[in-house]
Amino acid sequence: MKKITLASFSLVVLALSACQTTPRQYNGITGYQIENQTTDSATLAYTLSGRANSDLDVNKLQRACKKVLGETKTYKLNVLSVNEIINPQVAESKTGVQLGHSRTSFGLSNTQTANSSENYATRQALDTRPSTLHVVRYTCS
Repeated sequence: MKKITLASFSLVVLALSACQTTPRQYNGITGYQIENQTTDSATLAYTLSGRANSDLDVNKLQRACKKVLGETKTYKLNVLSVNEIINPQVAESKTGVQLGHSRTSFGLSNTQTANSSENYATRQALDTRPSTLHVVRYTCS
């Protein structure tokens, strides 16, 4: 019985560790960029998606520091600035009408006929992206 419990626990831990996102270099949309680096500190700019979850963000920032400076220790983070920018993917595929400088937009949808088998709402939901991204500039030491 102990072997089954240990094996199932190991599988759960393996599955959860496989789901963890690793920090990645900037790909034009999200990721971290090294602005300045010495042997024991670094200044990074990390572009994050526009949701607010500070615990996940701190973990991502810490993992990026470990990737740049080494996995040996936990680094002290000092946030220099947090800026909100427009997501370049959303800006290039604008389908609605922007209302001023707000995040509100509206647009007309293609109404499906009664005989159509295409699920327009599902297709539209799969194409959604956050309209803004957060760029966090910080130092690790």
